[in-house]
Amino acid sequence: MILPDYELMKWALRGGLEPFDPECVNPASVDLRVNTKRVVGLAGWTWSHRGEWQITPGSPVLLSTIEFVRMPNDCAGVLYLKSSMARQGLDHALAGFVDPGFCGELTMEFHAHCPVTIRNGQRVVQLVLYRMESVPEKVYCGKYQNQRGPTVAR
Repeated sequence: MILPDYELMKWALRGGLEPFDPECVNPASVDLRVNTKRVVGLAGWTWSHRGEWQITPGSPVLLSTIEFVRMPNDCAGVLYLKSSMARQGLDHALAGFVDPGFCGELTMEFHAHCPVTIRNGQRVVQLVLYRMESVPEKVYCGKYQNQRGPTVAR
């Protein structure tokens, strides 16, 4: 079952997202904002001193969310690129699964089909929470637990 807006709101207000902006809650997802203060370029990047990143074709980057996410033990999450960003030419690599029990800022890999500028705090992805039939025997306790900022492969 996908969590609806009122369930997402309760989860976020109980510390599921910090910081939390209620305006980011949608009917079946919550928008997450990108932090452009720290960026890891996989093949190079361009910095604008106005707090923006321009992602160019052939220069993927790792960015993280502003929000620190605390996943419930009975939910799994999936990150989806907002369609408004895809319409501008941005592409999110398919590494957007969030395990039950994960805590941390989410690292995302972005590619561009044409130059795309991203502003700090911009809503770029949306998180959908899926309630599981039961709590798994083992929740996430891996090497990315409590990560802050964009994190390269460990």
